[in-house]
Amino acid sequence: MILVRNVFQAKYGRGGELVALFKEARQMGLGHPDDRVLTDASGSFFTVVFETIAESLAAWEQRQTEDFSRPEFNEWFARMIPLVESGAREFYTVERVSQ
Repeated sequence: MILVRNVFQAKYGRGGELVALFKEARQMGLGHPDDRVLTDASGSFFTVVFETIAESLAAWEQRQTEDFSRPEFNEWFARMIPLVESGAREFYTVERVSQ
């Protein structure tokens, strides 16, 4: 299983709007039930992190392809672009420590 962290640096003062858009995406049926949105409590101002899990990198890539093929996703994404200054994506392997 992998964890994907999309780390967005929102434009100054626009972090709340970005969080609202992620909540709207959930209402549109986009994403995975375990997706999370995190906001900064320290560090760079207006940092918003979107975390999702997938069974594999291939499964995540398939989900990305499906999302970007949906017109409503592309409309949503176009509204997100003006809110974001920069971003980065991180992939982590989820290691089980208990059985």
